[in-house]
Amino acid sequence: MNLFRRSTPWTLADAVDRHARVPGAEATSALEVGDAVKLVVVPRDGLEERVWVRVTAVGEEELVGSLRSDPAELRGLHAGDAVTFERRHVLAIARRQPSDSPETPSEPDATVGK
Repeated sequence: MNLFRRSTPWTLADAVDRHARVPGAEATSALEVGDAVKLVVVPRDGLEERVWVRVTAVGEEELVGSLRSDPAELRGLHAGDAVTFERRHVLAIARRQPSDSPETPSEPDATVGK
């Protein structure tokens, strides 16, 4: 354990503000447990990083997911950590197919729009 390594403070970017093509309201409102979503994590200092999160709970306003892998640059975030987000944060969607286990997403959703 590295005692000098500190967590990086971070927030989530609003996907529409950062990218021209993002999943539309219809696609994000259809998110289900088991789907994977790509989010943009913005540290207070440094470069933003895109991460995949597996949806574990869907609420009316907020969703919760589990981080799929360790971010390359962000300290303090690790695979399996819970991430709370809103639909406006979703940059891409990989739908879970009926034949998939909750751990295996399909290809990213091609349905995009504003």
